[in-house]
Amino acid sequence: MYFISVALLILASGHFYFAQMKQQYLELEHFSMIKYMKQIRMGRGMEMQMEMDEESAYDYEHLDISISAFSIDNFTRNGDVFEKYIPARRGQGYLYITKETLVYDEKLRDLFYQLVLGQFVLLSFFALLSFLLARNALLPLRKNIENLDRFAKDLIHDLNTPVTSIGLNLKVLSKEKNLHDHRALKRLQKSADDISDLQTNLRFLLKEKSYEMQELDLGLLIDELILNYALLYPKLKYKTESVDVKVRSNALGLKQVLDNLLSNACKYSQDKGTIHFSFKNNRLEIKDEGIGIKDSERVFERNYTENSHGSGIGLDIVKRLCEMMDIEVKISSLSKGTLVTLDFKV
Repeated sequence: MYFISVALLILASGHFYFAQMKQQYLELEHFSMIKYMKQIRMGRGMEMQMEMDEESAYDYEHLDISISAFSIDNFTRNGDVFEKYIPARRGQGYLYITKETLVYDEKLRDLFYQLVLGQFVLLSFFALLSFLLARNALLPLRKNIENLDRFAKDLIHDLNTPVTSIGLNLKVLSKEKNLHDHRALKRLQKSADDISDLQTNLRFLLKEKSYEMQELDLGLLIDELILNYALLYPKLKYKTESVDVKVRSNALGLKQVLDNLLSNACKYSQDKGTIHFSFKNNRLEIKDEGIGIKDSERVFERNYTENSHGSGIGLDIVKRLCEMMDIEVKISSLSKGTLVTLDFKV
């Protein structure tokens, strides 16, 4: 913004300065023709030509004409010459005086080139100054972002040990007969799963990898995910239809998107519900028979959640990954359950 402001000021100043100097040059040309006219009346026209300007040729002739609404300040340019009419003595017509514009045009051209060069130097200087100021101003912010990024990565890494320990101990406790169906244990297991999912999402989001696009086997990817979630949610049914196709996407990104969507479908589905995958016209549809959603316009907002156990980050990550992979994602509520669509670009 600083550079744009200064650049506009420099360009505007140059424009007005050029216009002012152009007018000044015109006034000088007008004055020189008036001076030449006086010398003609004194019989020194040729001497005047040699004294004033050898490159711009003056000329004049006597015209026996009448000019209505004549102004003594008349001065015009006609092609390559300046023109001026002066009343002759005793009111006998007018003196028609001309002067070539060669010198005037050269002066104007030199002035233009000088202004362009000067403005280029000034703009270059202020562009460098703006860059240095912006870099210095953003340096603390950049350092803070790097520190936060490093802190987040360290935090996610340090969570591995306690999360793994909690999971293992919960499995051990779940084998105890008197604790197998205990509600408190189930709540702990649910909270541990939420923390694990959040850790996975954050870890993937912080990965600094390029999203290289390639041909992927969508059916194989879906089958792998279903196999994993069937072990976690054995009461649910999983169906696929026409998903054995090739799509162009990023392997890690698409896997994470489908994993988040399938995880939500499983979490919020009723017991013995069905999760259905179908593909048609470059569109993947994921339907579940869960509790549905209340606000389809806000589900992708960061930290927005319709469930007290949710983090509000998963679908935000889904949205961002889809944008990176040029996939249009939509979520809508059905009479029973939720419909998610992924439109792949051809």
